[in-house]
Amino acid sequence: LGAPIRTMSYYLDPKPETVFESEAIFDNLIIYDEDNHKFEPLLAKSWKQVDDTTLEYQLRDDVKWHDGEKFTADDVVYTLNWLIDPKVQLRFKGNWSFIAKVEKTGPYTVRVHTKEPTPYALTRLAYLTSIEAKHAHGKAEDKTVYGATHPVGTGMYKVVDIDRNKHVLLERNKDYKHGGTAKRASNVGKLELLPIPDAGTQVAQFLAGGLDVVRDPGLDTAEDMAKSSKAVITMGEGTSYLYMAIDAKGRSGVKALTDVRVRRALMMAVNRKDIMQFVTHGRDLPQPQNMCWKFQAGCDYTLKPYGYDPAGAKKLLAQAGYGDGFDLEITTFTAETIKGTAQIVANQFNQIGIKASVTPYELGAYRKKQGDGKIQVIVAGWPGGGNPDTQGTLDFIYNVPPSRDYTGDKEMQDLARQSLEIMDPQKRLAVGRKVFDMSTERAYFMALAPSPGLFVHTPDITLHAGAYSAYSLNPQGIRWK
Repeated sequence: LGAPIRTMSYYLDPKPETVFESEAIFDNLIIYDEDNHKFEPLLAKSWKQVDDTTLEYQLRDDVKWHDGEKFTADDVVYTLNWLIDPKVQLRFKGNWSFIAKVEKTGPYTVRVHTKEPTPYALTRLAYLTSIEAKHAHGKAEDKTVYGATHPVGTGMYKVVDIDRNKHVLLERNKDYKHGGTAKRASNVGKLELLPIPDAGTQVAQFLAGGLDVVRDPGLDTAEDMAKSSKAVITMGEGTSYLYMAIDAKGRSGVKALTDVRVRRALMMAVNRKDIMQFVTHGRDLPQPQNMCWKFQAGCDYTLKPYGYDPAGAKKLLAQAGYGDGFDLEITTFTAETIKGTAQIVANQFNQIGIKASVTPYELGAYRKKQGDGKIQVIVAGWPGGGNPDTQGTLDFIYNVPPSRDYTGDKEMQDLARQSLEIMDPQKRLAVGRKVFDMSTERAYFMALAPSPGLFVHTPDITLHAGAYSAYSLNPQGIRWK
């Protein structure tokens, strides 16, 4: 693990490592089969959309918690009511703000009522909405302490030991039989998760035989490790990608960026093939063409990204009155792949006469700069919402508060909001097509390259990297050969 152990609860400590741990210990009502692109049963054996604002779940009656207690509708009602309780403070509480109320209609039947038509409700309940045990979680006065000691789940692994300075030790739950094909039990009997924040120490431990899997050591480092017969590289694409966004609204004071010809010129200066080579080292991975993937509900587009054309970019700059170029700062982050991508973009801008510099930030400093309206161009990574729906991306990039609005495009933002209220999939797709084509035509955002999950592991393990989750690997995706 690249971060310290605080709790097994994603709700209380939302980071990629906790997502992996939560998915190992807990289950959601349903699960999305990411290989076949469809929802499958998990704790719920069936479900139906009763009307535009009501989802009904028929629950399994043969599931037990790790401590032997039976799973029932009471656990689902308790969990969802806890999530929407105004007194409960959670960083991403907005993930469940669409829920109006939860109703138990039988020992194994639950209805979830939404405040308004919510096309992404099913997806939200299939991702990052793990069900807690009412008899255990509900009685714990301090939920953080509960999640950091011996949380009780229904998942394929149960907790044996949690020591925040040493490890998390998980043991396969032999009673786990409800995962189906989408969350099939792994054949790994025990998982030991070690908190080792320093990447160099992770690599050294792996090469010394102390670790079986290392997550994201950096591609150059991974390829050096793979020169040893002890190491295999697995890389897979989920929903994450790298992108560039431009201050079209002019918040940062660079007037040139308010001219669509200048923004198009900047995009035409970018050679996405160079960025793909940098990110993947020639590996065959899909390259995003817009700010969503077409397998995501609500995602469609007809326009391709602006093609690499430095001569055409120079002509556009001249037409806009900036033939001599101007100074430009690219804001980015300290992660090596993102920072390296930003530097490639800066070098390509320089080729058309733009005097571009790169400034990397840690997240806290970036947030302040963003809120102050000082970002001119940003090169960053985005998890694509981390699920098969455009809702997360539309909320994050288009449906934005004034502190994050760098387009000022009310027409596009209104269409994005419409997309989040349309229950008919085809009508929603048509609105999404308008939104994402506007993004390209008006040169607000440009998808650059995938941001694949990268793992180095021993040859006797197979990994199914590229899960949609923030960790890019699910517990069912790691197996002994």
